[in-house]
Amino acid sequence: MKRTGWVLAAMAVVVLGVPAIGQGKGVPASLVWSQWRGGPTMSFYDFGPRHAGSRVSRGFRLGELNRTRSGKLTVKLTGSSAFSITSDRCVKKVVGKNLSCWVGVAYSPVAVPGVAGASDSATLTATGKNGAHASLRLGVGHLYWTGFLDGSGNSVPSGGGSVTTLFGGQNRPGAVAVSDTHFIWTDYLDGEIKEAPLGGGGGQTILVSGQSGPRAVAVDGTHLYWVDDVTGTVNEMPLGGGKVTRLASNQDAPNSVAVDGTHVYWTEGPSGTVKEAPLGGGPVKTLASNQNAPRSVVVDSTHVYWVNLEGGTVKSVPLGGGKVTTIASGQIRPTSVAVIRGHVVWVSAGDGAGDGTVNEALPGGGNWSILASGLGDPDAVAVDDTHAYWLDFTSGTVNAVPLGGGNVTTLASGQSGPYSLAVGP
Repeated sequence: MKRTGWVLAAMAVVVLGVPAIGQGKGVPASLVWSQWRGGPTMSFYDFGPRHAGSRVSRGFRLGELNRTRSGKLTVKLTGSSAFSITSDRCVKKVVGKNLSCWVGVAYSPVAVPGVAGASDSATLTATGKNGAHASLRLGVGHLYWTGFLDGSGNSVPSGGGSVTTLFGGQNRPGAVAVSDTHFIWTDYLDGEIKEAPLGGGGGQTILVSGQSGPRAVAVDGTHLYWVDDVTGTVNEMPLGGGKVTRLASNQDAPNSVAVDGTHVYWTEGPSGTVKEAPLGGGPVKTLASNQNAPRSVVVDSTHVYWVNLEGGTVKSVPLGGGKVTTIASGQIRPTSVAVIRGHVVWVSAGDGAGDGTVNEALPGGGNWSILASGLGDPDAVAVDDTHAYWLDFTSGTVNAVPLGGGNVTTLASGQSGPYSLAVGP
């Protein structure tokens, strides 16, 4: 069974901020963490499964959403001793309009029974003099996916472990996004978007209903975004529910969606276009045209990426528009793409004869490599700091391979039509 219309939803990130009265105009300050200026806000960073004794450092940007001065900052790191602050350019600084600062954190997992670092976790907290604060959880995350055939939502630790069924009894759950606390999915047939707690056991909540064709979903720190390929709309609403705002209308069957700190992005298969619109609403801009069945849009600090399902290519364009670059060509039905730290990873489904592949390249194009081959029906792909993950619909498996290449690991088997995939807490 091939699914040429369904797409991978973007990995979700959520703000943890407590408003405080800022300086100057008295507007509540709201501190947020991100990975780059203009990037989506985040409250969890997944360092990925790592070998004991390894060490890696990452930088995190602290900004302010309301353009209100924070007052002098303090920063602290609590939790596992596997994490340590390597640089702090925020202490005693002030963030606000056009002002931000950076904190560096190193992670070195220790040997424990099972997967090294599986239980490591820490929290990076910045607090302004006036009380505004933002917390960023650090650790090794989970994979989340829908079971299209049995109506389930599931998770497994990214380093391996037991599969947890978070919910069941749904009518063909489709695209997935993950917030800091909830598993969010679309039900295309019922025209609904729903959520359930990441820990399971909390039941399901319908966030929005009455949709004609909710095809793909994404989240940022404050809002939920989705595209409807029947009505041709791009929509947003607050996380947890609320008023629906239409960001774009009269679009040509949008089939995927992504978001950063300033714009929402989507692809349109019939018209062969990649587009953007400002968060909160504004003019729609075409970033790329004359594409051949584009889908699975993702974004990083410099570029927007997508695959051309029928064209057999992986493409990118600079943020805001510019020259379209071909990262890879000659692919057989590429279905999904993901990106992290310059690693562009995609799956090519092949023609059903066991020729599916998982592939990796750098954004500038040129050489690319095969991470896994001989796959029966690979579909959705996701990445964390160390690994690429993908689903195989026919074999019912969830799989992993190290970025840069290595042994393939099956993290879950016996799944009933695993469909859309996301990485989260």
